[in-house]
Amino acid sequence: MIRRAALGLLALATARTAVAQAPPEVRLEAGYASVRQAGIDTKTDAALVAVFWRRPSDRWTFLTSGNLTYSRDSLAAAQGVAAFALPWTGREYLRTDVGAAGATFSLRSAGRGGNGNAFVRQHYVRNHGGAWLGLAGGTTRRDGNRSSSLAGDVGAWGRWHFVYASLSFSRQASNDFPLLVTAGVPVSPFARTFELEDAQLVLQARGGPHEVAVSWTNRRAVAGAESRANAVSASGVLQLTERVALTASAGRQFADALRGLPQADIATASFRVSLGPRLLPVMQRSVIARAEVEKSPAGGGELVVHVFSIESQLVEVAGDFSEWQPLPLERDGSYWVARVRLAPGKYRVGVRVNHGEWRAPRNLARVRDDFGGESGLIVVP
Repeated sequence: MIRRAALGLLALATARTAVAQAPPEVRLEAGYASVRQAGIDTKTDAALVAVFWRRPSDRWTFLTSGNLTYSRDSLAAAQGVAAFALPWTGREYLRTDVGAAGATFSLRSAGRGGNGNAFVRQHYVRNHGGAWLGLAGGTTRRDGNRSSSLAGDVGAWGRWHFVYASLSFSRQASNDFPLLVTAGVPVSPFARTFELEDAQLVLQARGGPHEVAVSWTNRRAVAGAESRANAVSASGVLQLTERVALTASAGRQFADALRGLPQADIATASFRVSLGPRLLPVMQRSVIARAEVEKSPAGGGELVVHVFSIESQLVEVAGDFSEWQPLPLERDGSYWVARVRLAPGKYRVGVRVNHGEWRAPRNLARVRDDFGGESGLIVVP
């Protein structure tokens, strides 16, 4: 559960650079956690409180989160994470994330230990996919003993309509042998360090503000220990109102030497409250729009917007490239189609139905305007 703040922060940091233009966002989360640690037969119940804050600008986005877990035994802990997402000037598809995290493993006994780690991750991001390469290092102090860890990861993600998928590989090296022993992993008595490799597949489905995600992780020890195991976890978000959501997760967390976290089976349920701006509305299901940029060998490209709608509805497509004057539309089967040639650069595009508010095509990053509507951000290379 301590790890959820870090994972949630990094997941939001993988969004397209366009989110850097969104208003500040604040989220509070409170709920219940059930933890069964490897090697311990009893189940521990705990209260969970978390806060997330994101401050965007045109040049960078700052993200931070804090997580507090409290129970009647020694499983009381806190963790904080902070990161900067830095887009490359003139390279909209490149972004660098840098950050650091710190944790204490017990609030009741100051001597129990803590952890500190830092990371850097380079992203290559497109409308329908991307890839990343990351490095991280950390140190853990537990019961007076200090250990250090290094980790690297590489991965790629893709999007098909409302389904997201990512595949990643990571390798970590550490001398925190007590962490493996508590998980029941046989270790070599002669090794000074151990090395672990993880392969992870994550599938996520988003329907408007709601989402469901499932992850599968395969772990094997390649040095200093003997281990081969699989872990499955699932999580979901049900948006009850514009500001209140119900979140839940369950699954196995492998031992994480980088952050000093033990292996455990964890289940959580909590309420999430958004204190920032109102959530952007989602285009009604009867009207689905998507936008693509077809590259031109001569430079620039052609923006093609498909809008699924019945013929009786008044559909308009416009953008800052047309000074928000509607583009000509052609009927193609069940779709209205708009086409326009664009020079290299960054543009906004929106779709409006029956003189309603402007909305972003579903496959684009969404940017709020000053009139209660939104537009989608496109980049022509």
